[in-house]
Amino acid sequence: MVPLRSAMAQSACDPARRRLLQSVSAGVMGFGLSDWLALDLVAKASNSARQAKQILVVYEEGGISQMDSWDPKPDAPVAHRSPFGPISTNVPGIQFSSLMPMIAQLADQLAVVRSMTTTKVAGHMEGCQEFFKGYRFEQAKGFPDIGSVVSEVLGTDCPQLPGYIFCPGANMPNHISTTGFLSASRSPWKLGTKSLGENVAAPDWNVRAVQPLADLSRQRFDSRRQLLEGLDQTTLARADSAQLLRRSYENAFDLLTSSRVQSAFDLATENDRTRDRYGRDHRGCCYLLGRKLIEAGVRFVTVTVIQPQAHVNRPGYGEPNGVFLNWDHHEGIYNNGPCGGPQAMSNSERYGLPHPVMMPSLDRSLSALLTDLRERGLLDETLVCFITEMGRTPHINKWAGRDHWARAMSIAFAGAGVRGGQVIGATNLDGGDVIDRRYTPYDYAETIYRKLGIDTDQRLHKADGLPVEFSDGGQPIRELF
Repeated sequence: MVPLRSAMAQSACDPARRRLLQSVSAGVMGFGLSDWLALDLVAKASNSARQAKQILVVYEEGGISQMDSWDPKPDAPVAHRSPFGPISTNVPGIQFSSLMPMIAQLADQLAVVRSMTTTKVAGHMEGCQEFFKGYRFEQAKGFPDIGSVVSEVLGTDCPQLPGYIFCPGANMPNHISTTGFLSASRSPWKLGTKSLGENVAAPDWNVRAVQPLADLSRQRFDSRRQLLEGLDQTTLARADSAQLLRRSYENAFDLLTSSRVQSAFDLATENDRTRDRYGRDHRGCCYLLGRKLIEAGVRFVTVTVIQPQAHVNRPGYGEPNGVFLNWDHHEGIYNNGPCGGPQAMSNSERYGLPHPVMMPSLDRSLSALLTDLRERGLLDETLVCFITEMGRTPHINKWAGRDHWARAMSIAFAGAGVRGGQVIGATNLDGGDVIDRRYTPYDYAETIYRKLGIDTDQRLHKADGLPVEFSDGGQPIRELF
């Protein structure tokens, strides 16, 4: 059994030692990554069945309509049918929505699960928690994120960076993401600082945490490093925490000086062809940043696309392919302009831009991501998971929108040994109910763990020694293995 909390990790949790390590990290860097910097990596799991080294989750918030993406329903009742019919993919017999022409040409790389269901309560918070934690909403609050568990068990292949990163990290995940009974060091590093996101496409966007303090010259920076090295050799030479302290500030300095790290967060290092392929809008930049973090060796990356703060409630819609990047289209889901707001307020931005306006951006960015990962040789060992927290109603409501729906939704997988060109499960005529091979977020979580070679027949252990399962009774989605 892989020990999920090593003696070293437990030692680092001692309050006095943690304060020392945090103060060193903060003094060097001036930002809040000290929890991660202070904790030594636990023993890595080794499993011959491992198919994935890294996980890249693309989370599109709000609840994408399954009928307008992965599971078109051309024979649904006319009154509730999508105006966007199906198109053929590059796999005979498989069709996607006509809103996804570029992704349709990559169907041979994708496994689409059309039979996902979430909790009986169709809510954003509930669905998000279940997918991020692999537990029912009622229990998920005390359980760590899947990414936190993976970081605890496997660590990272990039020692200068945490094993679990949100990019840019905003909105719903900010509210629900926790480490549960694991150390705070396993929290995701959220690159964004605003609750509704940052505009990654802005020319001046950067990750403050990897920028040296503005008033800290290179000479002062090197002097501080020498001072800490001297402190380690003298004052702490015989202290049992010396190794942890050394590791902490070595990580801190490496983070600020590593060209590998600096490049991972600098979109300007990409050529024009790559930038244009992804799109230079917010979504395209978020997806590209996700690829760069995978390339840097981060174990678990979650791309969270949500509107930049500057675009909320602003007048006009001057930017192509969407600015209010949320799929919660209760009204005007098929509009060419604003979706409207409560009670059909046609000029409101409450529900942002509709599916047909946003989907071209998604189509372009996701197809670029999959193609780029494959061309760089990263897709073979990276499991890409495309998720959204719920589906949408098979019927169109009186405000020309679709409401929350938990009984059926679609997600997709690629890479890491996943056999592409397959559709898993099925829904009924209008896409509202699963009729074949029902799967849940708990099965999704189990699939990720098994792809990484983590033996989930073992148990996680809380601080009091109480054993808990990795997921809420989930089973791997067998068609993905």
